[in-house]
Amino acid sequence: VKVIEIYGFQGTMKEMAMIKHFLDYFPSLKEMEVYAEENIYPTQLGGNQRVLEMFELYNKFSSCNVQLFI
Repeated sequence: VKVIEIYGFQGTMKEMAMIKHFLDYFPSLKEMEVYAEENIYPTQLGGNQRVLEMFELYNKFSSCNVQLFI
């Protein structure tokens, strides 16, 4: 697996754990695109500083390019 696209992301702890799992167990993963739930307000995810910080850490410590689209 080289590319994963995730749709309907809401920033839950379960979703964050699954993203980390993918990064840990798919060493050939090069790109992950995460799309926020359409009905969620951007400020809901944008206001959750912890989620944004985790995405920064994913990019810093992983060879995979992890992108969050709000």
